[in-house]
Amino acid sequence: MLIIDRISLGTQNLYEGTERLCRETGLGQYEGGWFPGLGIANRIVPLGPDQYIEVESVIDAYSPQHNPVDRWFYDQIADGDVYIGWCLRVDTREELEAIAARRGTEILETGIRKRTDGTMAAPARTPDTVYCWQRGLPNVFHIPDMATHPARQPCEKAVNPQGIAWMEVGGAQEDMVHWLGDEAKNLPLTYNGERAGLYAVAVDTPQGQIVIRRPAVTPWSNPRPTE
Repeated sequence: MLIIDRISLGTQNLYEGTERLCRETGLGQYEGGWFPGLGIANRIVPLGPDQYIEVESVIDAYSPQHNPVDRWFYDQIADGDVYIGWCLRVDTREELEAIAARRGTEILETGIRKRTDGTMAAPARTPDTVYCWQRGLPNVFHIPDMATHPARQPCEKAVNPQGIAWMEVGGAQEDMVHWLGDEAKNLPLTYNGERAGLYAVAVDTPQGQIVIRRPAVTPWSNPRPTE
């Protein structure tokens, strides 16, 4: 089953951006780590049952000069916070393999995030994350050991988030079905007909919904890539 797993919120200053988000919402945060090979680091904001926001920023001042991914990220946050992308999760490896076969993509299992304890997070995923985010589309992960899931790690918070209620995305439902298959119809998504990307996230809490609205990433291409 397809489940919303995480959201990437790009910000110019990792610490100020995360602090501001948590001050506005009452959500908690903790240090997430950094991405070897990229000049990017993140902080984790849990949203409830196995869902989270990773607030990310370019922390290597020189990496955009030689790394095209960092350059793209840097350009996206030039005017402030932006939803860089989002990811889904499936329950089984077989589901991930079926998605890869349908899209004609490989399953990647290289390490991506170095945690603060020095270990590498290397969940299986397809298609490539940056490829999808640059087009305003999600990719899909399989995480066999959910005990290590970032949303399950403790942090102090003023409110008790209970998961994502809905997300506003660009395009139309048929675009997402074209990308993900019929299971996309079961995701809690509303479509605004604008360019592909993520525009808002609503989080359930005992006090009501928290709606976090930010601009969407500027995609590189049509929301129906044929590669």
